[in-house]
Amino acid sequence: MARSKPVTDDRVWGEIERAAAISGGTAPHGAGDIAAQIQRLITTGDLPEGARLPSERDLAGIFATSRPTVSQAIRILVVRGLIESRRGSGAYVTSRPEAELATTVGLMLDLNQESVLHLSELRLQLETTGIQWAVERATAEQVEAGRAALEQMRSSMGYAAPWMSSDTHFHSTLVRASHNPYLASMFESVHGTLIQYEYQTWIDRGEVPAWLGKKEAAAMFALHEPILEAVCLRDADLGRQAVLRHHDAMAQHLLRSH
Repeated sequence: MARSKPVTDDRVWGEIERAAAISGGTAPHGAGDIAAQIQRLITTGDLPEGARLPSERDLAGIFATSRPTVSQAIRILVVRGLIESRRGSGAYVTSRPEAELATTVGLMLDLNQESVLHLSELRLQLETTGIQWAVERATAEQVEAGRAALEQMRSSMGYAAPWMSSDTHFHSTLVRASHNPYLASMFESVHGTLIQYEYQTWIDRGEVPAWLGKKEAAAMFALHEPILEAVCLRDADLGRQAVLRHHDAMAQHLLRSH
C-alpha cells in the first residue's frame, strides 16, 4: 500500500501487513491488541527512539482495522509514554527502557484499583526526591532542557494528546536531572500508570477531561512553572512545595476521572 510520508523501516510494517492479510481478518485487531504489538516493536528495538509512526490512515490499512481503533491504540501508547504526539507532525517513538516495569505496576493497579491513591502517594515521594536532587545536581544543559520542555507544554495547551506527551516529557526531564537512573525509571513507570488511569475515558472514547480544556489550560500550565523555577533557583523548599501543589491537583483529577 502507498504510504502518506516516509517513515521508519518499511520492513517492520510490511511484516505486520502481510500477517494481517494471511489471517484473513481473523486475528484480534482491537485497540489494545494493536497497542501491544507496537509496544513490542518498541521494547525489542525494531522501532527505535525517534522513529515516526505511519499516519493513522496507513496504520489502519496495515492492521486491517478501522481508523478509530487505531486512534484509540495511539492514545493508549501516548499515556504510557511510549509515543510522543507532536502537533502537525505525527507520532514518534520515545525511549522507555522501563516499559516492562510500568507493565508490572499497571497490573498491580488493575488488580486493585482502590490502591490508586497509594500509587499517587508514591509518585509524590519519587518526584519530590527527584526534584530535590535535581536542585543539587542538574547541569546547565539539563536546566535548558527543562525550559525547552516547559515551552513545549505551552505550545500544546488545549490539545489533549500533545499536552499529555509534553507533560510526561517535562516531568521526566526534570527527574532525570537527579542523575539517578533508577529513581527516574521508577518515577516514569508510576507516572505513566497513573496517567493511563486518569485518562481512561479519553483513551476509550476520545473524550477530553474538563481540566485539559482550553479554559483550564492556563491553570494547568501554571502548576508546572514553579517546579522548573525551583530547579533554576536551586531552591529545594520551593521545589517540594511546587511538587506538592501539582500532586494535590492531580489527586483531584484522579478522583474526578472514575
